[in-house]
Amino acid sequence: MANPSKIKGSAYELKIKDILTDYFKEKFERVPLSGSLSYLKGDIWCPTKYTEWPYTIECKHYAELDFNNLLTAKSNDLFSFWRQAEEEAKVMQKKPLVCFRWNRSKDFVIFQEDFDLDNQMHIKAFGFDIKISLLNDFLPKINFINSGKK
Repeated sequence: MANPSKIKGSAYELKIKDILTDYFKEKFERVPLSGSLSYLKGDIWCPTKYTEWPYTIECKHYAELDFNNLLTAKSNDLFSFWRQAEEEAKVMQKKPLVCFRWNRSKDFVIFQEDFDLDNQMHIKAFGFDIKISLLNDFLPKINFINSGKK
């Protein structure tokens, strides 16, 4: 029997893939073999415009995410997500991006760019310097081919 958390994660990757494909009018795909290839990391990529797409994307869907210890604990799910994204982005020579949600929440992103967004959190703690916003607010800021929604 399949692991329920793996099913949830795969479904979320498919959702993000579809959102990006629809928004940018380019075909995004799940990374084959879940990023276990030494030369292809992350969860989602754009094979047809690989060099133009600026991010290595990690997707995370958890039942719950704890925000109350962001400034008091070095160990936190969001920091762990970001650390993984940074490591994989380094291999890919791209910028890290984490798409995440918890049950019954909207989709969020963790990023580092200095985008001018109306709604975002900037977290500087334990050596991390990250920003969090809604995915829908973040997408229009990405400079990418066919993004026509700017």
